[in-house]
Amino acid sequence: MNESPPPVTDKDPVAEPESMAGFGRVRLQAPSLVMRLLGVLQREPVLFISLSYLFVSALGLWSSYWFYRQFDLPILEYMQSSDFFVAGLRRPEFVLTLLYVLVMVWLSTWPLRWNERNPERAQQLRERRWWGKWLLPHRKSWQYLWGARSETFVLVGFLLMAGLLLSDLNSDRAAQVYQGVQGDKVRVTLADSRVLPGDSRLLGTSSAFVFLWWPSDRKNEVIPIESVLRIEFIGLQGHERPAAAAASK
Repeated sequence: MNESPPPVTDKDPVAEPESMAGFGRVRLQAPSLVMRLLGVLQREPVLFISLSYLFVSALGLWSSYWFYRQFDLPILEYMQSSDFFVAGLRRPEFVLTLLYVLVMVWLSTWPLRWNERNPERAQQLRERRWWGKWLLPHRKSWQYLWGARSETFVLVGFLLMAGLLLSDLNSDRAAQVYQGVQGDKVRVTLADSRVLPGDSRLLGTSSAFVFLWWPSDRKNEVIPIESVLRIEFIGLQGHERPAAAAASK
């Protein structure tokens, strides 16, 4: 009995299946370390809240250090354990600064993200345009830090810019207070009813101490908080309350 020959097809019997075609040529990129960390934080919201709180506290300590160093105050030695956790909440206006830094870093890394999503188009621009190799560098080049992902650029850039900007802002603010141009003018009454003489500025407080500065004498003083009976706010420099200003003359 003769067997019928196999049907003739156009496909090569030894060719790789269509579902596997190009599998060896296209390499799927694994998620970056930053994206994997974000995935963990999405699954563990408690961990996300804890890390966010620690991050804000670290920024607060960083800001306090650069502010008090202008007055030769080792602020970290006067802070209690509870102060470390609220250091980042004392100046909420820094939140706007951090948002500004995050937006700027996100916009500046847009070419890198486009490069990752459109590798073939990016390669064409690198070959045809003189600016292509600078704006859209190859992922293995030194401009891309030899394969770093755009998420890594965003995170590292945000941390560096936030640290530099907060240090500059706090140093400038401390310089204004140091010279007596800015700052909260206060009148401090101690527990024994004595009033501290001079034109003092309130630098800040912790859970155990009050930090004062006298611009005219260029001296600071750290007073235990249990020794303070009252702190009277007179006003900002150049904007004193009328009654207090008249009494000081």
